[in-house]
Amino acid sequence: MALRERDEYLHAPPADAPDRHLWSDNFWFSVVDREADVFGINHIHASLSHGYVRASAFYVIDGVHQQWASRQPLDVDPVFEGIGDQRLTFRVDRPFEQYRWSFDGPKFGFDLTYRSRFAVFDYDDCLGGNPLAAYEDYGGHYEQALSCEGYFETFGGPRKGERRTIDSWAHRDHSWTHRFVRSSSWEPRNHRTLQRSLGHFWPSIQLENRHLNAFGWMDPDRQLPEGANPVGGWIGDADGSRPIVGASCVPRLEDDCRTAMSFDLRFDLGDEQLTIATGRKHAQTRNGLMRDENDAEARLDCYEPFFDFEVLETGERGYGVVEYSINPPMPRFRY
Repeated sequence: MALRERDEYLHAPPADAPDRHLWSDNFWFSVVDREADVFGINHIHASLSHGYVRASAFYVIDGVHQQWASRQPLDVDPVFEGIGDQRLTFRVDRPFEQYRWSFDGPKFGFDLTYRSRFAVFDYDDCLGGNPLAAYEDYGGHYEQALSCEGYFETFGGPRKGERRTIDSWAHRDHSWTHRFVRSSSWEPRNHRTLQRSLGHFWPSIQLENRHLNAFGWMDPDRQLPEGANPVGGWIGDADGSRPIVGASCVPRLEDDCRTAMSFDLRFDLGDEQLTIATGRKHAQTRNGLMRDENDAEARLDCYEPFFDFEVLETGERGYGVVEYSINPPMPRFRY
């Protein structure tokens, strides 16, 4: 089904959806500005089924982690003028074209405008269908390459009061889904043995003339649900956004078996094969609050390291994020 301007806002759960299942819209926007030394993720998780919104801004500023998150009653119309909490706000200025995030926090603040760089890509258009649909009961999921401009101010640290210009490329996604439709087990798999398993990869590779994204699994031997599409993704450029044929990701992890050192990424575009190496790692944070309705339980350890990239076949250089997950979450419960 073609995307509509209405899809930029909140979606009601299907009429036959079980009341206990958490239905939510999720908005994810990156900030990757090497000159300003600011790296972060702005995230809204809004549930019409459960009546609340989680707003988070997880940043690394001058190499120092600074994070904000809150949970509030959801008190806006589905087609909202702005959504968030008393400090962090997201607005749709022009559907599929322009967005604004603003934050006035205790440690930092910003006012950022995101504009379309390349056309939106609907994950239903992935070759083989949306690969995410096998894991959560999806209503929709789309992504877009953006530019990000504005200002960023720190209220503490050695650069206290400094107002920095933000001018960089960025990425966003929006999904509406029964998040974590499967309940967590009484005791997580691998809990007693402390064994860890590789989860998904989801890179945002921002280059001068194109933008690459993929979703897949770092473990090539992972057992997938019957009929699941193992990989999806897209490439965006001046000619529009279109699906890739395939992608793979090989991580190198620190001794803790969770923190990424680097990645080797391969993209099959059909008429072109690309090998993408990560260069300098600038920072690493997490993807907001990956929770079900239980705020104490982490359902997914989802990491967001920020890297430089090089395409080995063409010499193209860029930067972005390589989101990835490790199972099970450690620690499972956070207070």
